[in-house]
Amino acid sequence: MKIIQIFFLSLFLSLSLNAKVITSTSTQSSTGEGVGLTREEAINNAIIEAVGKMGGVNINSLRKSNSSVFSNGLDTTIQDHYSEQISKATKGRVDSYEINSVEQDENGKYMANVTIFKTTTTKKYKAPGLSADNRRSISVFDSTPDPTKRGIGAALEQKIITNLLQSRKFNVLDRDSNGYYEMEKALIQSGNAAKDEIYKLKNVLGTDYILLFSISALDGKQKTSNLTGKSKIEAEVVIDYRVLLFATRQIKFANTLSMKVSPKDNSLSANEQILSQIANRISNDILNAIYPLKVVSIESNEVIFSQILNRGDVYECFSLGKVIKDSYTKETTGRIETKSGSIEVTRSTPKLSYAKITEGSVKVGDICRPLNHNESGNGYTIGRDANYKVEEGGGVNLGF
Repeated sequence: MKIIQIFFLSLFLSLSLNAKVITSTSTQSSTGEGVGLTREEAINNAIIEAVGKMGGVNINSLRKSNSSVFSNGLDTTIQDHYSEQISKATKGRVDSYEINSVEQDENGKYMANVTIFKTTTTKKYKAPGLSADNRRSISVFDSTPDPTKRGIGAALEQKIITNLLQSRKFNVLDRDSNGYYEMEKALIQSGNAAKDEIYKLKNVLGTDYILLFSISALDGKQKTSNLTGKSKIEAEVVIDYRVLLFATRQIKFANTLSMKVSPKDNSLSANEQILSQIANRISNDILNAIYPLKVVSIESNEVIFSQILNRGDVYECFSLGKVIKDSYTKETTGRIETKSGSIEVTRSTPKLSYAKITEGSVKVGDICRPLNHNESGNGYTIGRDANYKVEEGGGVNLGF
């Protein structure tokens, strides 16, 4: 128990290590020249010109605000008075200035050169962990209309979310816990929290993709063998799912999973295994369409992937060739694939998976697909639109 406590404490510290508020200060400056019958008038006109260059200020307001400033022979007093008037006239957009030079010509006129300054201090909350900018965001929703199936849908939703998180390819966004966020928000705004905690607000990510799934059929029956007299349960589940591009409401991916399962008993563990199988099929289908599995390294005849895979799963691997475009739309539909070999997953860690090469010569950068993916008997009944392109230097262009 002590070891477990130490593990969770270390995990908490590592997650919160980089959570902080970053303060940054920037100073903007502008230079102006002015002429006047008095020293103060020349400085005033120079300031007006400098402020005009900086922009966003009513020049007449500034001129009027400074028309009553007269010299008392003390430069520091004059400058303090000017700074106060400038700040009022510019509504805080300028906070100080410097007199670079003041000269008087043979006709008695003064020529001044000044520089004005505006210093801005900003604070921003930096979330812990990797930047969210490196991944696209997705939200998962159960849209099953039948209320009797919503309990199963909620459990399935959680498992799909877990799989997408473990793939390390998406920011998976929560949309089911709004009440808890509102409680935390109220605490931060109550005045009891530290002052800088307020910067945690207004950092919510908007989603790029919405994954909707619906359990359209869930039928089960019990069969009894005439020979042995033993009974077994057979069930068939049909799930429709689609991926929407939020910005345009386009359906970018759609499929239907029709899967037959035979639980050995009605225990909780048996049901959990079935739900895990269904969730794996859906999440892997989406990942293989958008982010096809790619070999990141080969060490000692072991192929390495940067995501969790199931031990014993077999994949065919392909090297990528010429880019193919649709003859009508001119969109990239994919690249010519040449089989380079086959692999079998042997082990996994929380972030990596390892596989042995069982056939051919697999290389770094090859993409791998589940063997007999559409012939497994757990079948997909609708084809999919895999509109992606694997870049030469790594990474995937989704095509949308």
